[in-house]
Amino acid sequence: MYNLLTAFVTTGVLVFIVIYNTPFITVVTLGGTVLGSAVVGLCASLLSFMLRRMLKSRLVRWTLGIVGCSAVIAGVVGGLPGWQLQYSVGAAVFLLALCIAVTLVNEFCLGEKERGL
Repeated sequence: MYNLLTAFVTTGVLVFIVIYNTPFITVVTLGGTVLGSAVVGLCASLLSFMLRRMLKSRLVRWTLGIVGCSAVIAGVVGGLPGWQLQYSVGAAVFLLALCIAVTLVNEFCLGEKERGL
């Protein structure tokens, strides 16, 4: 349980810092940014936790984690008021990099037991 909460907090803070400092996703209020970052962090860490329990193949886990993270971000952008996504090539590259970073952070936070730490 500790690793899941660590992944949730770390992912939420990462998403908050990235979204707050880049122009690709704009949010009207600071509270909306915090709420959206918490939702993305919770959903992405739960997804990684479930994928780690169900799948042994690292490549499949990472691929599904990246796709799931992008679906979570798309749901947050579409569901929360005040979130606007700038549609451009830069935004697509930004979202791909963000999803890869979130997946790697979750894999690192959730995988400490397997490495013996």
